[in-house]
Amino acid sequence: QTSSSRRARCVSTILRVFYSYSCPQFYRTMTMTRIRAAAAAALIGFSALACLLVNEIVIQPHASRPPSSETRPPQLRRALWSWPGSKAPDVNPLIEKHIKPLHSEPKPKKEIVTFWQVPRSGGTTMKDIYLCMGKTLADQVGGDPQFGHHEKKKLVVFQPEDANGASYVNVDTSNREGILRAKKMGLVKSGKVDLIVTGGPLNYAIEHLYDKSHKGRLLGLFRHPVERLISSFYYRQIATWDKGYRPQWKGMDIVHWAENVNEKNNLLVKTLVGKNVKEEVTEEDLFIAIRTVRYRFVVGLTDHMEESIHRFNVFMGINEGERDKKQCMNEYFGHGIKRDNSNSHPVIERGSPAWLAIQQKNEFDVRLYMAIVEMFYEQKEIIAPYAITAWETKTGPTREAEQLQVQVAEEEEEYVGPLSDEFKSEMNDIMSFLKNALKS
Repeated sequence: QTSSSRRARCVSTILRVFYSYSCPQFYRTMTMTRIRAAAAAALIGFSALACLLVNEIVIQPHASRPPSSETRPPQLRRALWSWPGSKAPDVNPLIEKHIKPLHSEPKPKKEIVTFWQVPRSGGTTMKDIYLCMGKTLADQVGGDPQFGHHEKKKLVVFQPEDANGASYVNVDTSNREGILRAKKMGLVKSGKVDLIVTGGPLNYAIEHLYDKSHKGRLLGLFRHPVERLISSFYYRQIATWDKGYRPQWKGMDIVHWAENVNEKNNLLVKTLVGKNVKEEVTEEDLFIAIRTVRYRFVVGLTDHMEESIHRFNVFMGINEGERDKKQCMNEYFGHGIKRDNSNSHPVIERGSPAWLAIQQKNEFDVRLYMAIVEMFYEQKEIIAPYAITAWETKTGPTREAEQLQVQVAEEEEEYVGPLSDEFKSEMNDIMSFLKNALKS
């Protein structure tokens, strides 16, 4: 019984059986037969409740797990081999070890946040928003030789002249060499950075920047893989300033590109399990990727950018009620304002040969994205209490917090259904009986 309403009815039935044999009136006419019957009923009731808990905690989370293959792919990261009692872990072990789970309450003053920047997924816009808010970033700008800080042996926070007050730390966390330099200089321990930005070397960054005493948070902004790759195909034809510039793609048929040229297929899944671009992806990899994102990422969607930033703000300890923060949010998400980093290109319709060709080559990423969309809506119920607590602590309840709280409550009531008066009455009677029994 996976439905919440059915589980509620099941629990109600168990409690009725338990109550019918355990009410105070029963003990007025005690006999050995009834004592044995009461003991049996109590045992059955508690066993049934235990079964429900096992179903919720153990069976349900693993119900969708695909069967493991007889032999592990030889390319899988060594870290995935060492998972005890199983051929593969439920969550990427490097991320599990160094990143706090989503269900733990955020402590922004003690946790440094890392943003996984997936190409063509709104990452540039997100960074601009936090630079506008006065946050200090660690990304590729910090290691740019033109600013003269890339060889200094100590961490330095600097502001480029033409960056409108944007602050960076003098390390480049977009590549392995820069990550090792940041580790040596104690980037996370220093407290000088508010947001670490990394791309391809996600696992490498998590493994080397964090430790047991300094765990962090992971933010991810996700876009439909087919839309992202279409955008990348056209962007890299014109991006002369980018390392990924590909002038030879101009005039190329996008179907031919998808089937024969593009090598970055299933990029999300490969990165999350530690595989390189040329390695194959398995069902097992997809399972690990889904579980890793579900339990260790704060999920954002490019299609819901404003809501995503609101959630990220909670984990970064940003008070949107402050004047400068509010001004930045209005600058990017104010009424009638739409700012992004997109480049115009021909529209590729869903279901077209080009769309289907890209989708076929990126089946695992598409399936991961579908799961991520569900996670985005599920996480609202988890993050909402954190947001309300933070707002009440800093500025008192805000209109946004109250609306979020009401929305979550309505969704929960719609999903589970309100408890009946009869059920509530039975629960009250049971609690009263247990209290009296304990007293006696």
